[in-house]
Amino acid sequence: MSIPTHMTGTVAPVETLPAPAPSPVANTLAAAAAGSLPDSYLSLRAGTQARGLHGQLVQQLGRMIVAGELGADRPLVPEEIGRRFEVSRTVVRESLRVLEAKGMVTARPNVGTRIRPVPEWNLLDPDVIEWRAAGVAGLDQCRELAELRCAFEPLAAQLAAGRLGEAAGARLAELAAALKQAAANGDQAGYAKADGEFHALLVAECPNRMVEHLARVVSGAAESAGMRRRSCGPMTDAAAAGHQRLADEVVAGDGQAAAGVMRAMLAAQLEEQATAYGLPGQRGQ
Repeated sequence: MSIPTHMTGTVAPVETLPAPAPSPVANTLAAAAAGSLPDSYLSLRAGTQARGLHGQLVQQLGRMIVAGELGADRPLVPEEIGRRFEVSRTVVRESLRVLEAKGMVTARPNVGTRIRPVPEWNLLDPDVIEWRAAGVAGLDQCRELAELRCAFEPLAAQLAAGRLGEAAGARLAELAAALKQAAANGDQAGYAKADGEFHALLVAECPNRMVEHLARVVSGAAESAGMRRRSCGPMTDAAAAGHQRLADEVVAGDGQAAAGVMRAMLAAQLEEQATAYGLPGQRGQ
């Protein structure tokens, strides 16, 4: 397969290339182009998106590696990649360096550039998350993202408990009330908006910046993978009441109780997603 363009100084846009079969839960890079991903997530992905020619090649090679279409049985040969995609050796070298930084390939003297095993990849890299979500392992990626939330959001609630300022505590109570009202009115859009802000506020008030960073990556990746970040299960009066209990425990400073409420809510969401997306699936790439 070669890019259907000649040496004009640009590579044909990635979206014009043959793409892997779409995952039932995945969107493509069109989501980013349309501006539908959170700014915080897009800023993490700016590296390969903003570097033109070699950024496009990184995207294409990354997708092909995830799909098992490239380098599965022998080393990657830069000269062959250059001819295949009609780009210079410099562009190929830069692209392979980016993939090496993501843990996906390794270059050794007398051995060449080889693809590394999946567990050695930087699986929290936003590009790697998106490539996996858009490929044959899309269901596994979505399951892993949902399970990861179950691990860190209860911690965020526990650490935020008793540490909210007056304004943040008042806003959390307002959002809990908004969720209750939206559930009563059957207002799905209003519920989703209040719900997203509720969870984002808790994470932002957590005194652990690594948790906050992880939450931005996971929530943005879930959006990209087609899993709308609707936080904790279906829109019901019971779910809204759960948010109210969570807000009360956080404001009261009971971290253990807050973590327990959050854990139960996320378990309900994971169960819902298991039904909707067929999760958990068999482990793939």
